Amino acid sequence: MNWIKRMEGDSLVIADYKDPNYMKKIEQSIQKGRKVLFLDVEEEIDPVLDNVLQQSLIKVGSRYYVKIGDKEIEYNQNFKLYITTRIGNPHYTPEVSTKVTVINFSVKQSGLEDQCLGIVVKIEQPNLEKTKNEVVTKIAENKKIIINLENEILRLLQESNVNLLEDVHLINTLQSSKETSDEVKTALEQAELTMKRIDDTRETFRPCGRVASILFFVLNDLNKIDPMYQFSLDWYKRLFMNSIKLSKEQMF
Repeated sequence: MNWIKRMEGDSLVIADYKDPNYMKKIEQSIQKGRKVLFLDVEEEIDPVLDNVLQQSLIKVGSRYYVKIGDKEIEYNQNFKLYITTRIGNPHYTPEVSTKVTVINFSVKQSGLEDQCLGIVVKIEQPNLEKTKNEVVTKIAENKKIIINLENEILRLLQESNVNLLEDVHLINTLQSSKETSDEVKTALEQAELTMKRIDDTRETFRPCGRVASILFFVLNDLNKIDPMYQFSLDWYKRLFMNSIKLSKEQMF
């Protein structure tokens, strides 16, 4: 939920399933093209939203409308709907799964281990973690360049109306693409080697990340003893970060 709020910013509209006026907020957002975060939905989604989820739109001239209940509302293409639930392990029916993209954001031990590892490395070796993020970005950009080059060549091949050997523009593009592709692949290989060296160094901190992850799940299981024991992941990560900083201060 926090990730969605950070991504969409202050313009995000919050609609709560427990709020009797939630449908009015969604309808207004559909008309104005706003992003909506629909909170605390159960395993069954209100059928009145079926046309919205399936994007069953009605075109009238240059405008689109969607039917919600007995009303037809103008549909703004910028509208986006995020739905969240607090159910730990929901079981959605195939009908629901075909209408929405289901993403499980629940914390897994391996995932938390990597997060804690990142926290440790960021504090102990800040330049290493910064370099890793830069290399990851560079690798993604280089792969995107290669894909774009391939798509451009395919487009030119499809649109060419003359003999391929006589198409000067296509030949020049192929030559330029080959040179660019060779440079990008070389840069990609170097970046992946750098990433391997970084990962090897990061792995020396792995035991700390593993123990931190285990401790969180031990704390999380305390609610089986009494529901009063509730610990958020954000709180735990801040505690973990502060404990590392405090231990460094005490060493000196």
